[in-house]
Amino acid sequence: NSMTYEELEKPEIIDRSRAKRIAYGAGVSIEEVRELIKQYEIMKKFLKNIRRKDLLKKLGLSIPIDQLE
Repeated sequence: NSMTYEELEKPEIIDRSRAKRIAYGAGVSIEEVRELIKQYEIMKKFLKNIRRKDLLKKLGLSIPIDQLE
């Protein structure tokens, strides 16, 4: 495994040198590592909004979609 446990838990700490090490260990390009991290962050944000929306629904509240972040 080319990622440390800390990097797996907090991908935002991955800088260029860490991305280079991860890419080398995984046999992919640095750009692919960066793209995967970017996609992970987008999905994380999306799932957070889904959970928030579900919680609001359970509480009987509503909030405009454009106010969810």
